[in-house]
Amino acid sequence: KKPNFVFILADDLGYNDLGLRDPDVITPNMDALASKGVILTNNYVQAVCSPSRHALMTGRYPSASAMQSIVIQPMEAKCSGLKYKFLPQYLKDLGYKNHMIGKWHLGYCREECLPTSRGFDTFYGLYASSGDYWEHGIMGMYDWHTEAGVDFEARGTHAQVGSRYWHIYDLEMERLDKVFDEHDNKDPLFLYFAPQNSHTPHQPTDEFINLYSEDKFSDIRRKYLGLTSGLDAMVGKIVDKLTENDMMNNTYVIFVSDNGADPIEGRNAPFRGGKGSLFEGGTKSSSFIYSPLLKKTEYENDGLMHITDWLPTLVKLAGGQVKDGQYIHD
Repeated sequence: KKPNFVFILADDLGYNDLGLRDPDVITPNMDALASKGVILTNNYVQAVCSPSRHALMTGRYPSASAMQSIVIQPMEAKCSGLKYKFLPQYLKDLGYKNHMIGKWHLGYCREECLPTSRGFDTFYGLYASSGDYWEHGIMGMYDWHTEAGVDFEARGTHAQVGSRYWHIYDLEMERLDKVFDEHDNKDPLFLYFAPQNSHTPHQPTDEFINLYSEDKFSDIRRKYLGLTSGLDAMVGKIVDKLTENDMMNNTYVIFVSDNGADPIEGRNAPFRGGKGSLFEGGTKSSSFIYSPLLKKTEYENDGLMHITDWLPTLVKLAGGQVKDGQYIHD
């Protein structure tokens, strides 16, 4: 039976911003998965969002595939090269059902660039780099989508909590329920969960910011950690749904941050630099993998990895093969 894959790509999470490295950070779900699995201490990514996401989806170095610029801007007519075959397209060929929740940031200037045109059966989230966690917009434009259409219901009256709309946390938690509740266990699952947490703007819900004392943390650090703990709760939801649906024993849960944290909010110790920097604070990712399928667990692996390695690795685990140089459509 083909294994399931849950790939969690955190946004701007610092290397040191997990409870297992800093006891001030409240991330019990991620700590448990990491400590019971394999912590990857030498896993590299790109220094900013779009290049890392492109490298993950294509298996290509951004410098060799026209994606080495900073990021795709909200108004930019650009997307990850259409000639490249994306990870969910490989997995679809192998019989997988592919779902994405969260942040795309690989371009949306034409329909062919959208997640549902690049191998995902469903998509729920934002296309651009970041958005207001409550209002779901960026630069005055609304950015929340279901499949290839705009989802105005995320901001509709039924989605109001008091005087505010639903937080991204609430929307994504509800969507996780939907994906797992509607999935047929006879089909192998690939879930790409790419939440905006802990990226700016700093807008955690009260539930999570109140975990951190105003007396102990600066305002920006407190809000950033609130978003990080919100991310941890969503990871906990995924674990619960995998267990509830009798899927955990045949699933790989992979956790990677797309780049390091901005040093004004996160901590990349013991490395220098941060997001946008080629120093290791920007390019060494807080990463781990958990699965009952792993033969050796509860240790730190310092083998050199890069985010481009995941595509051929997952395809091979799924029973397929990516031949050397074969990263474009046949």
